[in-house]
Amino acid sequence: MMQKAMMAATSRTLLSVSLLSSPKHFSYYPFLKPSRVFRGFKAFCSAPSPIPTTVDPDDLKHSMLLERLRTRHLRHSTKLPSSSPSKPPQNLPVLGQETEAYDKGKGKKKKKIMADSFEELGLSEEVMGAVREMGIEVPTEIQCIGIPFVLEEKSVVLGSHTGSGKTLAYMLPLVQLLRRDEAILGMLTKPRRPRAVVLCPTRELSEQVFRVAKSISHHARFRSTMVSGGGRLRPQEDSLNNPIDMVVGTPGRVLQHIDDGNMVYGDIKYLVLDEADTMFDRGFGPDIRKFLGPLKNRALKPSGQGFQTILVTATMTKAVQKLIDEEFQGIEHLRTSTLHKKIASARHDFIKLLGSENKLEALLQVLEPSLAKGNRVMVFCNTLNSSRAVDHFLGENQISTVNYHGEVPAEQRVENLNKFKSDDGDCPTLVCTDLAARGLDLDVNHVIMFDFPLNSIDYLHRTGRTARMGAKGLTISFQVCAY
Repeated sequence: MMQKAMMAATSRTLLSVSLLSSPKHFSYYPFLKPSRVFRGFKAFCSAPSPIPTTVDPDDLKHSMLLERLRTRHLRHSTKLPSSSPSKPPQNLPVLGQETEAYDKGKGKKKKKIMADSFEELGLSEEVMGAVREMGIEVPTEIQCIGIPFVLEEKSVVLGSHTGSGKTLAYMLPLVQLLRRDEAILGMLTKPRRPRAVVLCPTRELSEQVFRVAKSISHHARFRSTMVSGGGRLRPQEDSLNNPIDMVVGTPGRVLQHIDDGNMVYGDIKYLVLDEADTMFDRGFGPDIRKFLGPLKNRALKPSGQGFQTILVTATMTKAVQKLIDEEFQGIEHLRTSTLHKKIASARHDFIKLLGSENKLEALLQVLEPSLAKGNRVMVFCNTLNSSRAVDHFLGENQISTVNYHGEVPAEQRVENLNKFKSDDGDCPTLVCTDLAARGLDLDVNHVIMFDFPLNSIDYLHRTGRTARMGAKGLTISFQVCAY
C-alpha cells in the first residue's frame, strides 16, 4: 500500500527550479528536498524509480559538487574567442563595492564607488529630509550609480531590474537641480511653463511617479501636477494655469495640452522617459519624437537652451537600444548587475501539465493555499479571453478577484488596484494581462503565470511584480505539454 502511494506521489509532483544568477543556466536538484504533491500535476522529469525517502549527507554533498563541476565545465567549454569591440559591462559588483558605468559615446568604463548612505551621493539637506521621512537609509545600486550622474546634468539611461528604486534614482537629483536653478539662475515657477517633464506609458505609472514627487515636495518645495489619459481635461487645464515646476503624464495627453496652448516648451530643461523600453517598443515612438522635435530645434539655435534627458528601463533589447542611441546621440548607459537577471530573493517554480489535464483546477490547487497564508497574488494571462475565463472560474469557486486588462476602463483599473492593495484583504487576487506587468509598484507575495509568457522580456517584467526592494517572492508558471 505504501509503495503504491509513493508511486502515485512520484507521478504527480511539482518540480522546484532554482535559477542561477546567470539567465543562461537553469538547474534543479530533486534530491535537495522531498517533492511537493499536487493532484493533477506531472513532473518535468519522471524518475525511473521511486524517489528515496532519505538521503545520505555524503551523497548529497557529492552530487552537489558534481553538478557544480559539470555546470562550470559547460560554461567554460562554450566560450568562444571574441574580436568584437568593447560592450557595456553586464556584471557589476554588489552594493558597497566598486562598480562601473559605461560611456557608450566614448567607449570607456568609468569607475564609481558604491555609497553606504544617501549623504555620500551629494544630495542637499532639504532633499535628505524627504529621504528620511520615507525611512530609507541605504541607497540601492541604481541609486548609487544614477544620482551622481543626474546631478552632473548628464543625459543617461538608467537600467535596473523592476523594484530596484529607479524612480528615486532620478527624482531626488531632479528636484535638487530644480531648486539649484532657482537659487543660482533665478529661475521662477510660472504658469504653463514647466521646467521638468516626466513621461510615462500608463496612467497608473504616472500616478505612482506623481505621488513620489508630491512626497518629496513636502521638504524640497516645488510644484508638480499630473496630466494623463483617462482623466478629465478641465481640471488638468486649471492645474497647468497655476505656477508649475514639473509635469508628470502620458505622452498623448501632454501633447494634447501643448496643442491646446495649455502648456509650452519654453522653460523645459529636464526630460524623463520612465519605462523607456515600453515607450519605444509599444508604439509610443511617434509621440516621443513629436515631443522631442521642438526641444532639439531649440537646442540647435546659437543662443538656444539645451536639455537633459533621463531614460529609465528594466529591460533593454538590442532593437530598443538601437532606437535610443539613434534618437539620443551620446547618451550614457548606466546598468546595474541585476539588469536582465533573476532576482536573488525570488523563487521560481514550474508546473508541467498534460494537455488533457484541467489547467483551471491546477490553478485552484496552487492559489487556495497561497491565499490561506494571507498572500496577495497576481494571476497573469496572455489574452483577454483567458483572463475572463480565469476570473469566471475563480468567482464560481468563491474566490474574490479584480481585473486588470485593456478592456477595463482606466478609472476602473485604478479602483481595482486600490481594492487589490487594500489591507482589508477583500480582493487579494488580481487577474491580469501583461498590461499589469510594467510600471506598477505593488506589494505582491506570489505571481502565477496561468499562461506562460511569449518572450523572456515579458517573463522578467511579470516576475518583477514580486520580490521588490529585496523582499522575498514566489513565481509559479504553468507549462502545458502535448505529451
